[in-house]
Amino acid sequence: MTYPYIALGLIAVFIVYVLYLLLIKKDMKKFKSFLYPGLFFIAVWGAIYYFMLR
Repeated sequence: MTYPYIALGLIAVFIVYVLYLLLIKKDMKKFKSFLYPGLFFIAVWGAIYYFMLR
């Protein structure tokens, strides 16, 4: 059952990309437009796994 690892991998990619936008590109406009959908994505996956693995 590797499904939980897929979500963890996507969260890791999200964190790396957010750090890239903040530290290397320093593009706050793109960062803000990317942050909220990403956090929403993480919250949805968290809820799915919470109810699925409960």
